[in-house]
Amino acid sequence: MDKVLFESEGKKYYLVSAQNNIVLYKSGEDSSKMNLIDNAISDFDASFADKNIVIIYFSKERNIVLATLNNDNKIVKKILYHYNDKTIYIDNFRLIICNDDVHVFFMEHNLSNPKKILLKHYISNGTLKVNEIAVINNVQIKPFYSVAFDKFGMLHLVYVTNENTQKIYYTTFINNIWTLKTTVSEAVSIEYPNIKIDDKRNIHICWVEENIIKELKYRKKIDGGWPKGSWDKKITLSFSDTILEPCISIIDSSIWCTWIQQNTFYSAISSDGGNSFSRPFKLAEKPSSYELVKKIEPSSEKITYANQNGYELLFDTDKNDISYDKDSYFTFYIKEVQEYLSTLSKKIENLQKEKIHLERNLNQKSYEIALKNRSIEELKENLKKFYEDRTKYTTKIDNLNSVCNNILSENEKLKKQIKDLQNKIIILNSKLNEKAENGTIDKIKSIFFGKSNEHL
Repeated sequence: MDKVLFESEGKKYYLVSAQNNIVLYKSGEDSSKMNLIDNAISDFDASFADKNIVIIYFSKERNIVLATLNNDNKIVKKILYHYNDKTIYIDNFRLIICNDDVHVFFMEHNLSNPKKILLKHYISNGTLKVNEIAVINNVQIKPFYSVAFDKFGMLHLVYVTNENTQKIYYTTFINNIWTLKTTVSEAVSIEYPNIKIDDKRNIHICWVEENIIKELKYRKKIDGGWPKGSWDKKITLSFSDTILEPCISIIDSSIWCTWIQQNTFYSAISSDGGNSFSRPFKLAEKPSSYELVKKIEPSSEKITYANQNGYELLFDTDKNDISYDKDSYFTFYIKEVQEYLSTLSKKIENLQKEKIHLERNLNQKSYEIALKNRSIEELKENLKKFYEDRTKYTTKIDNLNSVCNNILSENEKLKKQIKDLQNKIIILNSKLNEKAENGTIDKIKSIFFGKSNEHL
């Protein structure tokens, strides 16, 4: 929240965030301002506790701070949590104080992983407990969750996540735990969820979703055995690309859904508890001073449209002439229907152009795939031939290896035979030398002794 309104002793006040300051303004002729906090680096939220104003924010010192504004206009600060990690940033605060329990909702950013955002819930009732409700991927800056409490102090929450598509989930806080989430809707884009609980504990939710064109959607969950119950079908309240900040209000037992469209406030009313709605009607031209703000009282709070003086947008509750249509939006003013059809035609035209572009890309890709398939077939043939040639060469190599082995074996035999012959030659040479020596001795004997005896 950037602005919170409240009344005290018959005077109107509002808290505003401006340049790291949280300022208290007093409306009226004796208007004045007071700088309450000077180290807030986030948005803030506020609520009543024992008739004192309590403010939640994230400080320059990286603390989640709960500051109490006493009757004597003094601020008492309490640090709920300190972050040592300097990459962490906290914002989108929501503060609810109910049955002496302090509930703080916020989203936690990590600058090292900017696409991953955590939706967290702190509850303080003497001790501090932290609940991580959801991981939100690549969420936009627009509010992506809404929380409300019923007359018994039970919390109800809707939030949007970005998965393959965007989904809006509902969950409730019972016995200090969050129940299993249920899917309310799914679309290409979902934004501005808003939740309200009536006195019968029926849950009313509105949001803006877009598939082809933006639509303002509504859905109700009836009690039916708390906390179970059943969800009714979704109802479309308006079609327009200019829908902003829808908000549900309960006025005199009627369900009002109010939103901004083409810089004008529009409303649709249900007098049967949300089973059917009137056609949208123009509530008022939107003055630039009116904003969607939180208005707090000692025992309740509400989200409403109000100006800086604390005056809410006037709702004319005498709507007896409003016709109701359970099934079709097209009983809405012809001008709006024509604008819707014109916008829808442009969307369809753009989709057709995109379809033609995609078909061209598909044909190009198909041609490239055909070429690649042809190349793959040729490669398969080449591989087949390669494998056949490899088989032939492998057979030849095996034969050559066999021949080579035989030759090596024969060579070893020949080496052995040569070695044997060399040994025989050595033996023969030895015998020849011996005979030669014996012949020489006989000759010497014959010279000295004459003919040798033949018998010698």
